[in-house]
Amino acid sequence: MENTRKKSVKQPVKKSGTSYPEDVKRKIVGEIKSGFHSHRTAAKIYGISRNTINSWVIQDSLLPLIRPTQKPMKEPNENSKIKRLSKQVLELQKALEKANLKIDGLETLIQVSEEELKIKIRKKHGAKQSKE
Repeated sequence: MENTRKKSVKQPVKKSGTSYPEDVKRKIVGEIKSGFHSHRTAAKIYGISRNTINSWVIQDSLLPLIRPTQKPMKEPNENSKIKRLSKQVLELQKALEKANLKIDGLETLIQVSEEELKIKIRKKHGAKQSKE
């Protein structure tokens, strides 16, 4: 009893001129991106070179970057600029306050540790580093 597995090999896709039809490209790329086929499997099934399929996948990945779906931004007027900048200033002030609190907490931690453990943690400015 031979264990014969039939592979589902589709007929090679016919080119029209020098390129493949767009619907075929989209179908193959969709199957690869969904995980239904690997690049190699799709190349074998459809009779198309792996390099060609790889380039389609790359082009499909880059397409949103080439042709953005968003409308181009309009030139903001003065009021919207002021609002945006005011919001940015508030965010930066909050970030600065948070950073200062962190610094204060770490300095307190170092001070308490130095007092309790009776060791110097902070480096003296201008001290030479040992050569080891």
